[in-house]
Amino acid sequence: MTKTNQNKSNTGGRPLSYDPNLVHEIISAGLASGLPAADLDASYVKERLCGEYGVKGSIRQETLESLVETAHAEIREAENRALLAKLPKGTAAAVSAAVAATEKELLLVVAQQHAGSLTLAKQECDELRADKRNAQNCMAILEGALAEKEVATRALEKERDKLAGDLAKAHEELRIARADLERLTSEQSGVGRLFAELRNPENREDIRAVLADLVAPAPSEEPK
Repeated sequence: MTKTNQNKSNTGGRPLSYDPNLVHEIISAGLASGLPAADLDASYVKERLCGEYGVKGSIRQETLESLVETAHAEIREAENRALLAKLPKGTAAAVSAAVAATEKELLLVVAQQHAGSLTLAKQECDELRADKRNAQNCMAILEGALAEKEVATRALEKERDKLAGDLAKAHEELRIARADLERLTSEQSGVGRLFAELRNPENREDIRAVLADLVAPAPSEEPK
């Protein structure tokens, strides 16, 4: 393999100190010698570049890793094309037909699942709407009951106020009745004492004298 140390332009910045094609050649040679692809990394390529191609050690790691990754991808792609080219004639068409059939089956499965999901979603939406209507009906019933309770409460409050007024009026009437009863009782006690005095035999003479004085003519009157 001829050593090459050409300055190639790097589209991402300053020119490279080595030919990017060398990366592809080193990796291809390594694969041909039986080395695993995982061992043919940026460190391996850098060591070969510096040791066999006289490239200076100031190689940018990120750029080299990108070139190594690209080289591996190109090699895999070339190998895949070579493998596909060796297939018998008609294999590609048969595979395409099989893939198309499989794709159709998969699409049908997905469509069925999608339809089932739509049905389930519609059912859940209907259930949610029904629950919402039930909740609204319950709220309406509760609001109606609350309104009736408020009306009943106001009626009870009005009746309570009326009863309180009637009770106050009854208390006042009772107070007046008690006062009248006390007065009457006091008056009846005085009359009773008077009648008792009048019925007392010891006071009869005095009572007659008082009655005689009441019916006697006045001193200035002439007897007829």
